[in-house]
Amino acid sequence: MPMTISSPALRGLMTLAVGAGGGCLFFFLNLPLPWVLGSMFANALLAQATSFQPKLPQTWRGYGMIAIGTMLGTGFTHDVVVRAQSWIPSLIAMCLLSLVFCLGAYWVFKRWGRMDRMTALFAAMPGGLSVVSMLAEEYRTEVNRVVLCHTARIVVLLITAPILIQMISGIDMAEANRASFAEAEPLDPLRHGAMALVAVGCWWLGQRFRFPSAQLLIPLFVSAALHMTGVLTVHVPPLLSAAAQIVIGGSVGARFASYTLRQIARDGGIAAAVGIALALGSLGAAYAVAPLIDAPVAPIFLAYLPGGAPELGVVALALAIDPAMVAAHHVLRVFLIVAVLPFAAARANPDSPAERG
Repeated sequence: MPMTISSPALRGLMTLAVGAGGGCLFFFLNLPLPWVLGSMFANALLAQATSFQPKLPQTWRGYGMIAIGTMLGTGFTHDVVVRAQSWIPSLIAMCLLSLVFCLGAYWVFKRWGRMDRMTALFAAMPGGLSVVSMLAEEYRTEVNRVVLCHTARIVVLLITAPILIQMISGIDMAEANRASFAEAEPLDPLRHGAMALVAVGCWWLGQRFRFPSAQLLIPLFVSAALHMTGVLTVHVPPLLSAAAQIVIGGSVGARFASYTLRQIARDGGIAAAVGIALALGSLGAAYAVAPLIDAPVAPIFLAYLPGGAPELGVVALALAIDPAMVAAHHVLRVFLIVAVLPFAAARANPDSPAERG
């Protein structure tokens, strides 16, 4: 029997405590992305091994998204914006690669996962889980299978990304963990206070304008505008960054509470295999495009990975791998999914809401 906790806030606090414990363990073991992966694994393990069902209130994940968006925006300095035009070939390549990834994943899920066309289409989308899950409820899809496939793929990408990045770039993951605290800028009450007010304002706007991924995109755009113009030149304190990563990792791990081991082995296993194949495809494409835009392979690889914008944005932030470039690619992918998915769903199912409405 699942452990019954009536208070969402208490359940959320317990989920965060478990995530923080897992993050601390991963940090002291010098494992990659400790706050994300430690939180994720601790909550996923607890969900499957005990009667406790971890879950974060939706608003709490929103707070984490606000922090992640704000942090990603700090990477858009004036110098970065000047060289952003060189990303255009890479952005085009990402769009084409996303289409190839989607078609390949769709075929696998339909053929080997034995999903219907609509469920396979939504499960195959290369990212944008919040958008995909919202739209999946409006169409005739098996929403639980869609969410599980996206979650399993995100888990695989979060695990494989730092391993492959260490292989291709030689980044010392343990050193990256320590540097996030050792090289933190001094706390400035005025400048950090101004950033906090900006974040609160973005949260307020996100509550008023409920478009997909608003709580990630609004602070990202506002923070980017302030940093590229020099109005703000400050970064999020490392403790707050770690807390946001714990929230993101915990929310991913908590999703496994809704599934049995058999479901995880069936759909999660197929999605994990697809995730590994797509990670290798992203790496190959990054090696091909890097010479064309005179950029390192690592940020292009992260930009091409077909996962969630907040999750992979966190990877770029934690490893200091051109977060602005990575964010630009993933934001464009979110916009493409928002634009294309309803049309593709209507084509796949003539009786869909879009056609009936």
